[in-house]
Amino acid sequence: MVIGVLKSKGSSALLRADNVIITTYNNVRKLQNASNSFTIGVMTDDVQKLNGAVSESTALFRAIRNLQPTEDDNFAIDKSDKLAETFIGLLGSIQGAAGAIGLITLMGAAIGLMNIMLVAVNERTREVGLIKAIGGKRKHIRAQFLFESTIISLLGAIIGILLGVLVGNLFSLVLGTGFVVPWFWVILGILICSLVGLLAGLWPALKASRLNPIVALRYE
Repeated sequence: MVIGVLKSKGSSALLRADNVIITTYNNVRKLQNASNSFTIGVMTDDVQKLNGAVSESTALFRAIRNLQPTEDDNFAIDKSDKLAETFIGLLGSIQGAAGAIGLITLMGAAIGLMNIMLVAVNERTREVGLIKAIGGKRKHIRAQFLFESTIISLLGAIIGILLGVLVGNLFSLVLGTGFVVPWFWVILGILICSLVGLLAGLWPALKASRLNPIVALRYE
């Protein structure tokens, strides 16, 4: 005996207790005003038996509809995990959108950091000229500005990692899950921010190293 759920025609997707009938399949067929299209729910007492129940239901419905072995199914079977699969698919789209937003934000931060370093070069022109006048080399000036740019970028990475871990684990405490530190993403974030700092400070460092020491010392 197959226990089914008959959804009345025109009812909403969420079944209410006042429009649900739990009965056998044969009784459903005996209803005089039954619609040609209805939903039957089949439940198993063990999740490991789900695939077997789906196969058994498919064979039963094909026999009821007199389908030949070469004919396709003219009915649909939805498993209970379909909703979970839908949410997982949506989660993938959300992750892609978040990645795109993060990339755009990263590019904006790199441009902003480069502008900060260019302003720093202009404000320290006389300092650069003095370093060159006492024997400082171009590579030393480049290294100085690249180091400063990387440090600024890493400070932003550290603040972002701390906030992300704290906020994420705050929600995990609310949801009852354990404390988690995503070390892979932490290391990846540090590496990406280090690369961004180097790239953003490259042009300002080159500009500072190419300054004429005589002109730089006269700069006001």
